Parts: sequence; structure tokens; C-alpha cells
Amino acid sequence: MEKIPEIKPGDLIKVYTKIIEGDKSRIAAFQGIVIQTKGSGVSKTFTVRKISAGVGIERIFPMHSPLITKIEIKKKGKVRKAKLSYLRHKQARKMKMRKTTPDKGSPTDETTPQAEAPEAEEVNKSEEQQVEGTPGEKTVEKI
Repeated sequence: MEKIPEIKPGDLIKVYTKIIEGDKSRIAAFQGIVIQTKGSGVSKTFTVRKISAGVGIERIFPMHSPLITKIEIKKKGKVRKAKLSYLRHKQARKMKMRKTTPDKGSPTDETTPQAEAPEAEEVNKSEEQQVEGTPGEKTVEKI
């Protein structure tokens, strides 16, 4: 393996590993989100989690293993924790991370789209009227 990239929790990576079956060998890819890194030096490992057919699969890779042929970083994630074990209880669509854009360097949230039309978000206050409801309950109805 050439140079090992800097892997951090929250990154979406693709790990290419060499699999030897009998006298044949092949390269298989495993793509997922880095949940944690452990250790230091030669014994450093990282855990990658992906969801396949609705089942979560985690795999622990030694950083300096000779069986790893290549590591590609697909997206850089911005997280506030070093161990993302809370992702084990999330569904696939809720596992989205904040990503940093390489040109700006500022984080953008990929779960919310950019506001293209700000006038569409504004609600005209004259079109709303208060409707009778149970005490302590606010009900707003558009005309």
C-alpha cells in the first residue's frame, strides 16, 4: 500500500482488501462510515460501518495491514465526537454527516437543501387567523 491517508471518525471511506481463497486472490471493496479509531503506531485500527440489505455490518481494519491495498476517502465528515457508536442505533437515512467543502472550508449540512427561494419561506401574516381550540393550545389555520 502506498501512503496511508489521514482517517477520522465521520469520514465515508472505501477500503480495498486482498482476499485469498485457496490459490486464487481477489480484491474486495468495503465502503462505509468510520466509527472510531483506536491505538497508536503499528497497532492502530479503525472501524468502518455500513448498512447492507437493512443489516448493519461493522469491520475492524488494522491501519498498517499488508492486506489493505488502497483506502479512498469519499467524503470528509465533521463530527464532534471521537467515537460514533450512537450510529449503531440510527437508520441509514439518519446517518448523514456534515461535510466540509474543500473550496470554502465551511461546513454544509447535506440533510437540508440550500434555500433557493427565500420568499417562499416567508409566510404572509395577514393570511393567518387565530382559530378557537382547547385552552392552552395554539391552532393556526391558513385561509
